[in-house]
Amino acid sequence: MASFLSILGLLGMPVGVYLITLCARGATTPWAWAWMVVYVLFDLGCFWLVGSPRRARIMLGIGAALLAAIVGLRHVKSFPTAMGANVRLPANTPGSWIGKLAEEADIGPMMVTAFGDFGAFRREDVSRARPYMKQDYRRMRADLDFSPVPSTLGANMLGMTSPSAIETLVFNPPPEGRAARAIIYMHGAGPLYKLPCWMLARRMPDAMIVCPTVGLRGEWAHADAAAAFQTVLSWTRERSSAVYAVGWGTGGHGLLRLLNGNALGHVSGMVLVSGYDENYFDDVRRSGVPILILRGEQDNRTPAFRVDGLAGLDRVRNLEMPGDYFVFYEQEDVVLEEIDSFCGAH
Repeated sequence: MASFLSILGLLGMPVGVYLITLCARGATTPWAWAWMVVYVLFDLGCFWLVGSPRRARIMLGIGAALLAAIVGLRHVKSFPTAMGANVRLPANTPGSWIGKLAEEADIGPMMVTAFGDFGAFRREDVSRARPYMKQDYRRMRADLDFSPVPSTLGANMLGMTSPSAIETLVFNPPPEGRAARAIIYMHGAGPLYKLPCWMLARRMPDAMIVCPTVGLRGEWAHADAAAAFQTVLSWTRERSSAVYAVGWGTGGHGLLRLLNGNALGHVSGMVLVSGYDENYFDDVRRSGVPILILRGEQDNRTPAFRVDGLAGLDRVRNLEMPGDYFVFYEQEDVVLEEIDSFCGAH
């Protein structure tokens, strides 16, 4: 066993070097570096098990103590507030404890950077958007009404969300009765869950913000995700007078897929941010649902030709602005103002 763990420690060294570069490029909190130190201690401890057992035991002991301290502190600092909670729908029970271990602000920017390194996002898009995201994460961490609320990132990474137990963030819950309006935010691929929901909640304090998760790839078109959306939609309609849906990236594609199915007749409007697909033109034309499309001029995933065919539809508005795939963060004030206005006009 010691030899096996020593080999794992050796193999983990290049991974550790890469993780350190991610921390240097994307970390926004001391917690990210604390987790990095834990990784290094355990990795070196495993590597030295064969050649230097005493040194290995010291490293593993320090790593275990630091890990216990981090877990304990994270549990103390993570809790629901009057302004929001991490819950499982439809039961409305507390979300997974995994969400307490690492806040999205700790590792979210690092994961976005990694997605850019491995081609899931364009690297130049990530480079442009990263300063905006870091600034937003710092603001969110300083917001005591929302920062203690555990993110759904950890549970989503581990596949702990399902149609019968949907890990969901609920912000601005109505104190009693029904909210005047509610927004269901459908995430795209990647680790950005709590941040955009916090941005929406702060911009629209009168709106209940409901943010379900379906996995890191943000695929809303398959049967389980469609069932999850139906569950969340029903739960939200019971607690609000008007429901709107906002989708970013593949979340926008998912909304288009659901346009003539679960969403038809139940949402007052849809906002697609960097997420339109011309293959759903007929669905858009038939649906009758008001739609706002927000896209960046440099967004190669939602190029202009994809929305040109919608020019003749009065209830569809296409707004192009400077930015790329991450225009939600690069043009935060404009995007949030447009969403706020749209979700109050229909």
